[in-house]
Parts: sequence; structure tokens; C-alpha cells
Amino acid sequence: MKWQPTMERSTSIQSYYADKTILITGATGFVGSYLVEKLLRSCPDVRRIYLLIRSKRRKDSESRLEEFLSDAIHNGLKQSNPSVLKKLAVITGDLELPRLGLSEVDEEKIVKEVNCIFHVGATVKFTEELRRAILINIGGTDSLIEIAKKIEDLKSFVHVSTAYSQCIRDIADEAFYVPEENYTDLITMANTISNEKLNEMTPTILGKWPNTYSFTKNIAEDLVRKKGTGLPMVIVRPSIVIAPYREPTTGWASSYDLTSLLVATINVGVVHTMCCDPKHVVDLVPVDFCVNQAIAAGWAVGREWSRMSKIPIYNFVSGPRNPITWGLQKDVLERSESALPSNRKIFHRYVLYGTNKKMLDLVELFYLPLMYIVNLKSFFLGKVHITLKTHRKIREFCKVVEFASCKEWYFKDDNTQNLWNLLEEEDRDVFCFDINSIDWQTFSDRITKGVRLYILKDDLSTVGRARTRSRLLKILQYFVVSAYVLLPLYIVHRLGTIIL
Repeated sequence: MKWQPTMERSTSIQSYYADKTILITGATGFVGSYLVEKLLRSCPDVRRIYLLIRSKRRKDSESRLEEFLSDAIHNGLKQSNPSVLKKLAVITGDLELPRLGLSEVDEEKIVKEVNCIFHVGATVKFTEELRRAILINIGGTDSLIEIAKKIEDLKSFVHVSTAYSQCIRDIADEAFYVPEENYTDLITMANTISNEKLNEMTPTILGKWPNTYSFTKNIAEDLVRKKGTGLPMVIVRPSIVIAPYREPTTGWASSYDLTSLLVATINVGVVHTMCCDPKHVVDLVPVDFCVNQAIAAGWAVGREWSRMSKIPIYNFVSGPRNPITWGLQKDVLERSESALPSNRKIFHRYVLYGTNKKMLDLVELFYLPLMYIVNLKSFFLGKVHITLKTHRKIREFCKVVEFASCKEWYFKDDNTQNLWNLLEEEDRDVFCFDINSIDWQTFSDRITKGVRLYILKDDLSTVGRARTRSRLLKILQYFVVSAYVLLPLYIVHRLGTIIL
């Protein structure tokens, strides 16, 4: 998993971002952290990158920057070009607060210095309370646009949305869809109605929307449509963002990425079911491609804005060009795990995909007593074991994403393909987001290896022992299943004998 350097000669996109000052919201999140790393590595001639970071848990913004840079994703830069990290600077702010909670000095700094904005920040919790989702996803976008209107030399503003902002439609084009709700009314409600009352009203307000995340991201897009006129704005809509395919290291995995954590828990035998239709397409995109597309979109709008009549939208999806079904995804992951099992495995890897929720719950219930035994054993051995905690976290995640895993959409991506066709050959190499170039088995192999190394902390030197362990756990599985089946039959037989 070698760190990927960039070419020395500047490409068109690299030249565009050279000597520009960039503001990024959501930089400490999953997608945001990759965006920062990519810009520093592939566009090292940027003048400065401001990160809007809020103080959190008794840590000021500077402490959070140090924590952010301590992530292993930045190790390659620390070794190859550590001086470029000095181009990062923190601006203390909070998307949930009016005017982003900025001081007058920091706002003036943004107005006078910033040229490019990447608005990645959002609350991505599907179960987020409506009030907070409105204030962050809608109110934060509103505040940022108001500040952007004051910027003296704004070249581009990339708003990162989601393909599921249109999840109430079976077909989603790269276009605006006007919602029934008005963003100003929702912001007013969030600021005037009590949290308790708003929680009671949430089901009525959401209507056919499955969660507060997709609902508020949809409204935020309409806000961009109404208030973004006159600004060099663009919207990018990635689908389900997962581990990187190529860079900075292939298959890099993080526990912040719940899809990688899901793979990890399946591979060690903690999670055994997934509510989904195996015949449906699961729309997955690697985070490095997602970031590259956002960077390219910023370049395109900066170059073409004077000739644009409307705000462009780019659906970044895999379904139309390189689809993979849930069933095929299950098969490729099984092959990958079989070739590279983990020595952290506690049960035989078995996962059932289907839409019969009662059957799936029964399978999970089957393994639950065994997990309690494993946790009890770890407690008496003085070890910290998170089997049950992780199991609950992933089961909750699986339940809230059932709206996506049990349904299939068709996302159009003509604008994204046109964007790709605009790129010169050098830019296609440095900022690749060609979905057709992904081989799903290769990707699965890389994810499995990344999960093993970075989430499970399982060195490759244990592969031999892991294969032996896998064989033993498979045999144990047969014995346990037999016991579950035969023991009740034996008890019934004995009771029948006693009664007779």
C-alpha cells in the first residue's frame, strides 16, 4: 500500500489552484480529510488552506488541527513534503451558529483572502434531530453563501451534497428539484420552536423523506439554487462514499468510514446479516475519486463560470457506468476475506443478505449469546473488548440505511461524464475519477487488506495463523449449529419420554 506521489510538471487543474487561498468546511470528516490531503499533495502551490474547525470537548481549534494532522493519512506528506503542511491554518467556526460563529477578524480574513470554497461540512447522521440538521445543513450553507457574496475575489464554490438528496425519486437527473418546504421557514422553526416540540413535528415535516439528512440536504440544494445566483457555484452529489481505490494509499481504511467498519465486523464474525436485495445495484464510489471530482468541478466552474447560464450539478455515481449488485459485492468480499482472513476473527465469517427482516433478526439472535460469552471471557482476562458495542453500532447503522439498501435508484451522470471529457490526459492521471477504471474484485481485495491493517490492527505476518484459525472456527460453527438444532429436539424427546 505504497503512498502515491504526484507528477512534478503542473497540469491545468494544478495551475488553476496555484497561488489560491482555499476555505474548507468539514475538513475533519471522512471526505474532508481526504480533500485536504489531496490538495496539499497534488496542488502544493496553493497559497493557503483555511480549515473551518469548531472547538470541541475542551479542545480549541489549534489542538484539533494537531489532532487532525496526527492521522496516519498525512504520514506520506510528512515524509515527502512536510513544509506544505504549514500552509494549513485554522479558522474557528461552527456551521450550527449564526454567521458560522466567526469573529469579525476571521470573517474579514475570509472576505479579503479566500478564492475557492469547498463546503463539505454537514451532519451526516441519518438519525440526527431535525433542529440540529436544519441549523447545520441548511443554516450553515445559508451563512456560508452570505459570506461568499462578500468575498472580493471568489473564483469557485463547490457545495458537496449527496445523490440521496433526491431519494424520494426513482430517477435522479443532474438538475434541481424544487421542494415543497421553504428553507427560510425551516430555519425560523429551528430557531423559535422548542427542541421537544420540533421532535414531535418531525414525522409530519419529513413526510415521505426517510431521514433528516437527505431531507435537509435537499433543502440546502434549493437554497443554493435561490441564493447562489451570481456566484461561481457548483453542486457535486456523490452516492455512498467508501474507502479509497488508489490514493494516498490503496485501500486505506478508517473507523470513521462506517462502510469499512461494516466490512471489518463482518470479516471477524461479529455481524452476520444485511437487509438488502441482492439483485439491486449498490451505488458505491471511492473517496479519492469523489475528492478528485470535486476538485475538478471547482476548476471547471472557475474556468467556465462567465459562460454558464445556471449552477451545474454533477451526480458522482457508479450505477450507470460500472454497476455492482449487493449479491456480487457479497461474493467479491467473501473471496477477498477467504484469501486474507484476519487473526482477530471470533466467529466463522457468515453473512446473510435478504429482505426478510424476521429471518435476519433470528440469525443475529442466534449469535448474540456467543458474543456475550466472548465479552465475558475478555473481561476476566483483563482485556478491552468492544464486540457488543461495535455490534450495536453497526446494527443501528444497517437499520438506518435500509432505505438505501432495500431500494434501487437510477442516477443520471451525463454532466460528470462531460466533466471527465474536459480533462487533459495529465489531469486524468492526477485527478482520476473514472468509474469505469474500477475493478470491483481488486477494490474488494484492497479494502479487505486495509481493514485488516488499519482498523483491526492485524499485521500481515499473522496470515498463516489466521487461516488456521478460520478453519477451526468453521468447524466450530458446524458444531454450534448442530447443538442449536439438536439440543431442543433432545429436550423435546426427553420430555416426551418422561410424560409417557
